[in-house]
Amino acid sequence: MVAHNKTRNQSEKSEKVLQARKTKVTWSAAQWQQYESRGVQLDQYAVFENTDQTVAWYGFGAVATYTPSSPAAFTAVAAWVKQLRQQLASTVSSQDIAILGGFAFSTPGATQHNGWGALANGYFMLPRFLVKRSGGQTELIELSAAAFASADLLADFEQFLPAIVQPGVEVDLLQQVEDAASWQQAVQQVVTRLQTDAYLQKVVLARTLMVTAAQPFSVTQLLLALRQVHTQVYHLVLKVADQLFISATPERLVAVQGQHLATAAVAGTTARGVDAATDAALGAALLKDQKNRAEQQIVVTAIQQRLQNLTTELVLPARPQLLKSQQVQHLYTPITAKLQPAADLFTAVAALHPTPALGGQPAALALPLIQQLEPEYRGLFGAPFGYATLAGDGEFAVAIRSMLVQQQQAFLFAGAGIVAASKPAAEVRETTLKFQPMLQLLRGVDHAK
Repeated sequence: MVAHNKTRNQSEKSEKVLQARKTKVTWSAAQWQQYESRGVQLDQYAVFENTDQTVAWYGFGAVATYTPSSPAAFTAVAAWVKQLRQQLASTVSSQDIAILGGFAFSTPGATQHNGWGALANGYFMLPRFLVKRSGGQTELIELSAAAFASADLLADFEQFLPAIVQPGVEVDLLQQVEDAASWQQAVQQVVTRLQTDAYLQKVVLARTLMVTAAQPFSVTQLLLALRQVHTQVYHLVLKVADQLFISATPERLVAVQGQHLATAAVAGTTARGVDAATDAALGAALLKDQKNRAEQQIVVTAIQQRLQNLTTELVLPARPQLLKSQQVQHLYTPITAKLQPAADLFTAVAALHPTPALGGQPAALALPLIQQLEPEYRGLFGAPFGYATLAGDGEFAVAIRSMLVQQQQAFLFAGAGIVAASKPAAEVRETTLKFQPMLQLLRGVDHAK
């Protein structure tokens, strides 16, 4: 495997040539489930599925990996992708080959949470086998830095996957440890600061909920439950050794195809209703709520400002819409633009991350305050996670509604945008609501057979 790490990323220039080949496949749902349940036994496995499942990438194993030497290493990862493109010696289009993974959320002076391990600064992989779903077709792509094992791609894939399928077991959630009281005090400190600092507009504080189970969680059952429990959201998965990161996020950071850029401003949250009438009433109230509208407008304005020097022809609606997932609904403004010739996917990611929806505004004031008041390192939570093809296209989502799973422990993450009008008790309720997607996923594993 072509490996890269923080001591070799900049100095090592691999001369290896990457071979690639592909074939179209028509697997049944049962066949695909079997492949995935075998694939998650590998040391590296990754998933990117967009909100309507029209684009999906799956990575089985890795022919090359990149571990950034620091969080938010956008330029370094872009350079690695360029190097991989130069190494590619194949008739397979570079549009059909992609890296998968995520950056880490960076705050000034942040210290790493030991639990993140190899994922602490982010992690990217060029899969040994890629499955690409797009345009109603599914393709299997094999990549190798050496000669292929045989002339039969499908046979090589079968041979590569572990033969033993991890059994699904019932998991009892034994304990939940949260930080509600201390976190509410931190929110009050932020509100006081916002009310006395004319330059600080918004700060986003994250909470952590630790869940312990009686037995190790089944990765296979978690992935099954992810698709059953959470629809109309991105499905993001990264497994490295015994660490598993999962996100069911509704929020796009940026998508780039050619020179076309698409992003969105998402902020403000309320629950879904138990019936259509209640749901509509909750959504209408959110659209009229001054605090949430002001919070979301901060995100819209910041995105416009950050894209000014990268894009032309920026288009967005005058008023926000509702973005609904199964558990919650948000204020949402879709934004499109045309990238300038010198800009690309990674310069757009660097410009947009972190948006005020996850960091605050202005970032120079908000991020140090986050570092001061948040006890835990965010890791992949709230950071860009996605795919980038060797041709330069790709999409990154914001990895919220997420958790880090290690054996029988799960660390769940949720954040809330704090403005001067925020009420600390209400923010505790909002973040508790945001924990529900991952808690529901864990409970879904409880009852999976």
